[in-house]
This record gives sequence, structure tokens and C-alpha cells, in this order.
Amino acid sequence: MYSANAMTTSTSNLGRTGSTSLSRSMSGSMMAVDQPPAPDTSVSQDPTVVALEKARATIQNQLKLDDSTRVELENTLNAASSNYTNPPNDAWQPFKTVKFVQLPKHILDEYNVDPKHCGMGLFPEIDRSWITMDNKLYLWDYTHGTDYVLYDEQPNIIQDVALVRAKPGVFIESITHVLVICTPSSVSLLGVSAAPSQPTSSGEPVRRELTLYATDIDVDTDNHTMTSVVGTSDGRIFMCESASGALYELMYQSKETWFSKRASLVNHSIGAAGALIPSILAPRVTEQILKLALDDSRRCLYALTVDGRIVLYHLPKSQPTSVTKVSVVDHLAAKAQSLCPGSPLLDARELQIESIHVLDGDESNNVHLMAVALSGVRLYFTHRRGGLRGYGYQPSSSVGDATPSNLMLIHVRTPPTGLVNPDDEANAMLPQGGFTQQPIPTWTIRKVGIVAYKNGLLLAAQGLQEERLDSDMLFCGAPDLPKMAGLTTPEAAPPQNNAFTPKPVLTEIASLLNVQGYVWDIKPNPAAYENGQKMTMGWNETATQFTGPPQSFLVLTNSGLIVVVRKRPVDIAIELLENIYRTGENAALDEFMHIYGPQQTLAMALAIASGNSWLSSSTVLYSSVPQPPNSTMAALAVNPVGPQLADGAKQLFWEYGGRPVIVEQRLYGGFEHVAKLSIRHDALALYLARLLRPLWREKITTVSKTSNVSESVLQSVQKDLMTLKNFLDSNPQFFLPGAAEFGFRGGATDQEAWKAENASATQLQILLNQSIEAISFVLLLKDLGLPNTVSKMDPGVQEGLSRLTYEGLLTTQEGRDIARNLVNGIINQQINQQLSVDAISEVLQQKCGSFCSADDVMLYKAIEQVRKAKELPDTRERLAALEQSLRLFERGARNMTISKLQSICQDYRELRYSHGIVALSLKCAQDWDPDSLGQAYFAEGLPADDPRAQFLEKRKECYQCIVDALKGYEDGVKEAGTNTELAEELDAAYNRIIDVALLSQDFVFHSYLYDWLSSTRDHTYLLELESPFIEVYLKHEPQSLEKIELLWQFYVQNGNSLKAAQTLADLAESTQFNLPLDKRLEYLSLAVGNAKSNSASAVGRYEAIGEFLTDLEEKLEVANVQLEIYGYLSGQPQSAERDRSLQALGSVLLDISQLYRDYADRYNLLEMKLLIFHTSEHRDPAMVTAVWQEIINRYQSDPDPFHRLGGIVSELGRRFYPSEIAFPIDILSELLETHALRHRESCPPGWALRVLAEGNFPHEVVLEYFHRLKESGVPPFQDPAAVHQILYDITTFIAEWLDEVLRPGSRYAKSSFPADKVDQLVTRYMTSLQSNAIANNDVIRTKLTEIQSKIRNRF
Repeated sequence: MYSANAMTTSTSNLGRTGSTSLSRSMSGSMMAVDQPPAPDTSVSQDPTVVALEKARATIQNQLKLDDSTRVELENTLNAASSNYTNPPNDAWQPFKTVKFVQLPKHILDEYNVDPKHCGMGLFPEIDRSWITMDNKLYLWDYTHGTDYVLYDEQPNIIQDVALVRAKPGVFIESITHVLVICTPSSVSLLGVSAAPSQPTSSGEPVRRELTLYATDIDVDTDNHTMTSVVGTSDGRIFMCESASGALYELMYQSKETWFSKRASLVNHSIGAAGALIPSILAPRVTEQILKLALDDSRRCLYALTVDGRIVLYHLPKSQPTSVTKVSVVDHLAAKAQSLCPGSPLLDARELQIESIHVLDGDESNNVHLMAVALSGVRLYFTHRRGGLRGYGYQPSSSVGDATPSNLMLIHVRTPPTGLVNPDDEANAMLPQGGFTQQPIPTWTIRKVGIVAYKNGLLLAAQGLQEERLDSDMLFCGAPDLPKMAGLTTPEAAPPQNNAFTPKPVLTEIASLLNVQGYVWDIKPNPAAYENGQKMTMGWNETATQFTGPPQSFLVLTNSGLIVVVRKRPVDIAIELLENIYRTGENAALDEFMHIYGPQQTLAMALAIASGNSWLSSSTVLYSSVPQPPNSTMAALAVNPVGPQLADGAKQLFWEYGGRPVIVEQRLYGGFEHVAKLSIRHDALALYLARLLRPLWREKITTVSKTSNVSESVLQSVQKDLMTLKNFLDSNPQFFLPGAAEFGFRGGATDQEAWKAENASATQLQILLNQSIEAISFVLLLKDLGLPNTVSKMDPGVQEGLSRLTYEGLLTTQEGRDIARNLVNGIINQQINQQLSVDAISEVLQQKCGSFCSADDVMLYKAIEQVRKAKELPDTRERLAALEQSLRLFERGARNMTISKLQSICQDYRELRYSHGIVALSLKCAQDWDPDSLGQAYFAEGLPADDPRAQFLEKRKECYQCIVDALKGYEDGVKEAGTNTELAEELDAAYNRIIDVALLSQDFVFHSYLYDWLSSTRDHTYLLELESPFIEVYLKHEPQSLEKIELLWQFYVQNGNSLKAAQTLADLAESTQFNLPLDKRLEYLSLAVGNAKSNSASAVGRYEAIGEFLTDLEEKLEVANVQLEIYGYLSGQPQSAERDRSLQALGSVLLDISQLYRDYADRYNLLEMKLLIFHTSEHRDPAMVTAVWQEIINRYQSDPDPFHRLGGIVSELGRRFYPSEIAFPIDILSELLETHALRHRESCPPGWALRVLAEGNFPHEVVLEYFHRLKESGVPPFQDPAAVHQILYDITTFIAEWLDEVLRPGSRYAKSSFPADKVDQLVTRYMTSLQSNAIANNDVIRTKLTEIQSKIRNRF
């Protein structure tokens, strides 16, 4: 282990001071620490989901940081460029040779014999190199080293060989490619099958097993040699003829037809007229093609001509045999000079184009072709008219069937003028590091031959036959990302206040690399580019260096195969760390940290220390077949990491990581205290984000419901996540306060900073663990048949899964819910296949416990018990299995879904397990609302916009399962028909559910159940139930008329008449319900009746009960008055005013004052006034007199006024008697007699007295009051005529009364007649008549004499 002092001479304060002079990624993350807490909504969230959501935000920030440093090729191109960086030492060399595989001895021996014609090339698609010597074709398996196949079944010298895709449907399915063999006289095809082998032992590498098939396709070329063969993905084959340079296409089909051969060559250079060869009459070719290059994705074919022109053809997919010439670029030297004037390399005599290379759409949308000259000059072309339109211009690329319209030179790049000759480098490392000393450049590029280009990386072979006969030199170029992405920030750079970002300039790190032998071919290594990951980061290799192998190339020489690897930043860091071990100097590492920044550097250190798999011995493969982890072929590494180096990286991560601090951050209107987290934390976040990048934004499934991410990528990512987890688990001190190394003193601000750091680190570790389990979960789904599992899920779940990304699966509640549904789908598959769930449950728990908890396992075992119960014939055994299932279900109820609960209750219903239906549903309701928030919300009357409503809804979903079971049994009884046994069985199960349900202590459930029972049965059914919650339910909001009516009946049934009376009284006066007036009177009447019948046992409350009863009776009387007024107004002519009054009268009970003021008085309802006086016992003689006077006056104009008036008065008398308030005899006797006097001519004798007697006043009382009136002498009875008239009325009244008493069958008893009193009164009247000489005295005297005679004779 190197010393701490050696490591901290110039960089030890980087992580501690947060210096802004280094890199924009230097600053730690910010986290607010003094924000006020969010308001408590009383709804708790899953703390794991909350932590994952916060971790997601951290990961997103890091991914955005990487995205911001992405460099696109088109954004770096001006008219010309020549910016290069010379590596200061070997550690910074962009490429490194890591493997050499020698050609088999037999091939080398034959090669050294000096054959007439020899050729070599690479077929990386099938892991083969081809070597031709005269008529022999060797296909060498360079992954094996000594294995090769020889093909020599044709006699002609082989001029060229190509491997292209086989045309679909022509050959057998195993033939995926064809070998195109070109000789001077023919072009022939061999079918190729290169399927991966099946290893027979652990560690055995997977290789492609090559099989060649004769196709019998051999086209005669009439001694025209074909070369530069290319093929499209759909099987089209193009080539050029070496002498004429014409463009040909080899067309073939499965068999000959009448009109076409099985195979033929079509000359596209001369059109249809000269398509058949040979033909000496064919037109002359205008473009003599030298080489071809194919852009398969954009359907473009490029041709380089002998005179240096470039021709662009388009191959429309919609026209499978068409070739369309689009554009020709000529005069390249002149055009290049206009872009880069003054360069001698662009002279027309010097500029010789050696090769053309297609730029993939993954690398650039707008730069499509690169041409390389013999001098090393590179020319860049685009299809866009007008070239590139400016920095950041990124229209969609020309892909598919889109026709390009142009080919235009847009950029010239000249080669470096001087490079370090590898032979002149004396030392691998500079003694004092840094960029202060560099070897003197001594080399200039010339005579570039074989060139390979991929994703910004260039390898160009330069022959050294003139100097050395045993090797070639490779010119290597790679993007200098730190300079172009702005990672390097000079310490003295002034702060940039504007928002303008300068356009990056294409800059490359250039170097030379010696290779053994002469270079015949260079191809990108498919193992480095086809590892299942998409190239989404352009040239930003810092973002992808931890999740895939380094980019590499296969270089074929006459000695063998060389694997050349692009060194990633982390590989450079490893070499620099190794140099510290050797020399103790760390200046070079300081410079590295200055360039990449502390966060990037520590992220690399973390990858090294934790054992990232792409830094180990299996990082560089040279086979196109994915290898198992323990394969013996996985033996290459740029810089293998040993234990000592891993410890050094760990120390670097620890000592340079800094510590969190509290800082002030300016906000609008003030400052905020935030925790600036350590660089160590941010490095962890960055490294984790980069590990997750291959998955994060990818969907889980494809449209066909298969895994969207390959298994190899999933396993690779998971492997590195697990090594990171193990590293963090073994080093918990990294994010804990109190370490002596930090001089922790425990201040309040330090504690807050460390608390924030620890919280964020914990959240990241939760995400880390979740990611590992999620990948295991997806891999398990894949093994168990993901498409089949998904297809059987609910459509809603399928829709959610089709949109779900790994980010959503890892960090959202929706993702967790969908995952649980997937687990349920797996278990259901096992159950449907009659398989035990124990094994799969154990696997789920071990590999992805967060997706299948112990509760979930209980659930699956319970399902198995239900299945067992369905199969058991014995009743007791079946019940035992059901009880066991219930116990297990209850233990896993917290994680059960509503659909699963419904399914279980359905099974229980079919098995008649009523107890289980109720018990499990209520257990789920309790577990899904563990804090009883739903119950509290219900108890508080369901306030609006309350987040607790969701918990009540969850409870209701559970309760509905019980109701559904009741309804199912109820419907079953109806459907049973004549099957009485079944009906009785279902009815018994129904009643068992009711019995079990009534034992519950969950009032919310009782309310839900009673609501349903009330809606399906007679309301009084609830009164038959014995439950302490009936009364609470009937009293609980929301109230209804039916519930209140049931409530008073419930009280009556339970002998509590007083509560029944109180309920009825409240109901009668309630404004909540639209009750008619007669109904309110009915409730009041019932209330009075129940109050009167209240048990006398209420000792001590008698007085209060009496007051209550009195109040009820009074209210009833007033209500009766209101009813009469209502009835009276109802009989009146219709009008708007009347209708409004009726509406008011009929909607609520009014008090007596309101009735008098608003109705009786307003409408002058005289009889109602008397009724109100009577009811309210209001004593006001003047008001009563006025009312009666108005009643009398009402009938003055009536044709028969005395008959009508007399009837009205008598009727009111019969109603009000003996009320002295509404029917006062003293007032009425005077008013009626006065009325009679005024109309004496028409008034019947004795009318006033008779009316009062008919109004229920006793005759004796009437006689007494009229006698007083006669004797009073008050006006108008002081007049003798008036006195005589009243005497006449009294005499008539006595005579009629006496006759009625003496009449047989009279309703009056004889003994009731006051004979003595009347006799005395008659005597008195007779005496008075003697002193008055008034007309009609004789009539009165005669009547009085008769009366006296009858009295004395009969009594």
C-alpha cells in the first residue's frame, strides 16, 4: 500500500475544500436542511418507495451530467481541423495491444513458399480470418488459434473473398451467410452456417462451428475479375469489375424459371441495355469504380473511382432490384482546398483517396461518409444540401427508404505533422509526470493503406517495408473527450457569466503503434460493439466504460491476429496508480484528476476498488459469441486489477472523498442552508448511475412481451451491482460521521451535514439492492416464460407493463404493483400446472425478496391449501385445509391485492366457507388501513378533499367481498328452484355469514353491511339482528328517513319509549327531509303516545319526562292549527302567493306566533284566529270580540243570514266549548242579541239563545247570561223595546227547552231541568210585564203562563 503522504502532496485538499478551479463536476450535490416540514396529511407512504424516489432524483441528476458532456461528431466540424494531442507518456497512449494469435504453422509455411497470388482478410461475424493462396481458401478460427477449414474444390486463382448475408428463403434456415468467391473467370457462392457450439464442460469456450454448403451457384464472368464485394442485410450482392470498374450486382434465386436463370450478373453501370455480360458492344463505363462501401441502414452504396470521384447510389427497399445514382462528387482536391486553403497535402497531385468509410447512424445523424487519402487526410461528407447548419443541428437521419438528395464535402481534416516514434520512447513514464515534458515528435504520416473506423476511433496502417521488413506502423486516433467536452478547466480561467457554450472543435489523441507483420485487414471487434448495449452516448466513453468492454479492433497481419484496444479513462487511471506504486510520485495522477475532475476520478477509483467486471481479465473478448463468465477464452484485459491495486483505489476513494458541509445558498429574498454532500457521495451516485444506464430508460418488455434488454446485459449489470454492494457492505465507514480522519468534532452543522449525506447514501444503497433484485426478478420471469405470464394478466396490468421502464420498476409504486401482479401470475401458473409453490416461492424470496416477501410466500402457500381443499372429499379434512389457508392468508393479508382477495372469497364461497370470507375480508381491511385512517375519516363525517378517503375506499373494497358472497348465496337460492336441498345449503351459508359478520367490532363494516341489507330487504330486517351496532348505525351520518324511522322502532322494540319519542319529535321538526305536514303531525302524535307510555321505572326523571310530554302535546296542538290553516289555504283560488304560502306551511313546523302573524292575520282567517287564541290560551277580550264581530258582520248580506250565521257560531261553539278564550259566552250573548235586535223584523224569536245552546253551552248557563243581559241596562238594552225583545227571546228559549225536556225520548233528562229556578224566573218576568204597556205583552204573558203551568204540573 502506498503511503498517504505520497498521495496527498498536491491533491489532498481536493475533496475537502471543494475548489472550483478544477472541474465543473467537482462541486458536491446540494441538499436543503432547514426547510419547514411538509404539512401532515395523515396519509403515510411506504418509506422504501419514498427513499427510492429520492434516489431516483439523484441518479437522474448524474445521468444528466453525463448527457451534458456528450459530444456529437457534427457539432465538432468546421470547414477544416488539425487539432491533435500527443500523449505525454505510455499511460496516456490511446490504444494498446493486448493479444497476439499466431497463424497456424501450416498456413505460415505455405505462405512462405511465395504463392502466385495471396490475399487475407477478416470475417469477424463468424470469428474467422480468410487466407487465399492461389486456388486455396483457408478459414482460420482465430479464437481457437490452430483450427482452420480448407476449401480447394475449384481450380482457379482466388482474387477476392467476401462474406455477405444470405438472401432469405433461398437456402436452408441454418445458412445465414454466403461466401462470395471471385476468380478471374467466375463468381461462386458457398453457403455458411456458423452456429455457436454447446460447451460440454465448465469453462469450455463457446465457439462458432463452421459448416460450408455447396450452392451450385457459379456465374461465368468471361475472364472479368470481380472485386470489392459488399452485401446488404436482405441479401443483395454488389461488386465491381477490376478492369472496367463497372458496378455489378449478383442476383440469385432458389431455382431457375422459364424467364430467368438461377443466378446472373447485372451491370448497373451501363443500364438495362448492356446488362448481360460478356458483351463487346456494351457502352463504355463513365465511372471506373475502384472500391465500394455500403451503408445498409440508410440503403446507400458508395463507390470510389479510379480518378478519385465518389459516387452515391440509393437502394430503395421498396424496389428490391433497383439501383439509383444520386450524386457524384468530383474535383475533391479543389473542394478540399476551398475548405482548408494552403495545405500542400490537398494538391491535386498529392490527394489520392485510398478508402471510403460509412459513419453509422449511431455515431452521427448528419455526417454520412469519410474518405481517407494516402497521405492521411480525411474528408467528411453529408447527404444534406447546404451542409451542416450550425452547432447543435440534429435532424433525423436518412434511414430506411428515405432517398438521399446530395453528397457534399463538409470538412477536411489533415493528419498530425509530427508524432512520437514508439522506437524513440526511452521511458514508459515521465520521471516527474504531468504534461511538462514530452518526447520530441519525429514521425509524419505517409502512405496510409488499410484503414478501419468506428465510433470516432481510427486505425490506419502505414507500410514500413522501406525501413523494416517485419512490421507495419498503425496510426491511431481517438477523440480527446476532456478537451472537446470541456472537462478540463484551467485554474486561472475567469468565470463564465453568459449562457453561450462555445462550439467544441474536433480534437484527437494521436499516436503510433508497432504491429508484428504486414497489415492485411483491420476490422472493429464485434465483441466490443455488439454486447447488447445501444451506443447512446456518442463518444462519451466515460459514461459507458463501466458497463461494457473497451472498444477494440482486430488487426490481421501476415503473422497472425492482433487485438488492439482503446484505453478508457479508467484504464489510464489504473496505469497511473500502478506508477505510484513503482515510483511513489503522484503528479501524473494529480494531472489526471485535474482533467477529469475529482468526482469522475473517484467514480473510477470506486469501480477499481469494488472489482468492476469490465476491468477484470474478462473485459476484452475477440469472439462475436457471448462467452460464459468462466470461459477460458475470456483471458484478455487492458490492465488486470490485482488486490494491491484495488486497495490503493479504495484508499484513494477514502482520502480524496472529502466531507459534507453546510453552506449558504442565495435564494430570491434571502439565503437557505443546504448540505453540500461530499465528492465521495457524488462519486458513488455517478458510478451507480453509470451501472444502471444500460437499463434505466429501457422498457421491461418489447411489443411481443419478451424481455427488451438481453440476458447478457442484465447479468453483466447485475454482476457489477453486486460487487458494488459487497464493497459498500464491507466498508460502511465511508458515509458515517465520526471518523478520526476527518477530525470530526460533532458540531451541530457537522451533524446536519453528515445526517444529509448518510440519508442520501442510504437511499442510493436501497436503490442498489432493489436493482439487483429487480434484475433477478426479470431473469426469472424470462426463464419461466415471460410472454406466457404477461399474456394471462389483466389488460390493465399488461398496458402498464408495456409502458414500464426499469426506472419505473425500481423507483415507483406503480412498478412495485405491476411486479406483484407478475409474481401472482407466476404462482398462478405453478398452481394451474398442479405444481407446488414452495420451490418457486423459495427462489423468489432468495433472489428478489422485495418482490416476494415472506407475506407473499404465506399467500402462495395458502392458495395451495385452497386448491387442496377443493380436491378433498372428507368434510373434516376439507375444513382443516380451509382453516389452514385462512391462517396463512391472514398472515400475508398486508400484501394481498383486491383482485386476489376477490378470487379467494370466490373460492371460499364455492366451498361454503362463510367464516373465511368474513374473517379474511375484515383482516385485509384492517391491514390495508393499519392506522385506521379510513375509520377516522368515516367517523368524522367524510370531510371533503381529505386524503384519508383512499383508505376508506380500500376498506369498502374488502367489505364488498362479503356482500358479494351474500348476494351470490341469495341468487343461488333463487336459482335453486325445486332443489330444496341446495337452497337450504345456500341459505344456511348466507346465515352463517350474517352470524359471523355480526361478531365484528368494525363499525364501518357494520354500516356498509347494513346499507346493503337495507337496499335488498325490508327495512325492518335490521330490527331482527342482534347487534350492538344497530343503534350506532341508525344514528350515524349520513342520515336517511328510513334509518331514523328504523331507529324509533328499534327503541320501541327494546322498551325505550322515551328515546323513541325523542327520535320521533326530532324527526317531526327535522329540516333534513322533505316531509309533508301530515307526516310531521303523525310523528308528533307517535312521539306523544310513546312519551305517555314511557316506563314508570324512570325514577327521578318523572318531572323532566312530564315537561317533555307537555312540550310535545303543545307542539302537536300547534301543528294541528298549522294543518288546518294549510287545508283552508288549499281550498282557496290558486295564485303565486297562495302557492308560496302553502310551500312554506307544508315544509316545516311553525310556532303559534308565526301562524297568526304570517297566515291567520295576513289572510284574515277569522276562525283560525279563534283557534290560535284557543290553542295558545291567549286572553285578549278586545281581540276576541273584534274577531266575533267580524264573523257576525260577514253574513249580514246573506239571503238567510241567521241560518248561516247561527250554524257557524254553533259549530265553533261545539269546537271550542268550554273555552272562555275563543268562545266566551258573555261576549257572544251580547253580540248575538245585539245582532238580533238590529234585525228583529227578520230574526227568529230566541235565535241567539238557541245558537249558543246548540254550541254546547248548557241551557241553564245560556238562560243565566241572557237574564243578566236583560237586567244589565247597558246600551242597547236600556231601551224598553230592547228589553221587551230580549224577554221575548228568553221566553221562547224557555218554552222550547221545556218542551224538549218533556218530550218522550228527549236527550235531556227531566231531572236536569231547573224547575224551581225557572218557575221563579217566570214569575218575575210576569210581574214585570204588568208595569209595562208594550205591544205584544199579551203574547209573552200567555207563553209565560203556559210555561209556569207545565212546570207546576209536571215537576
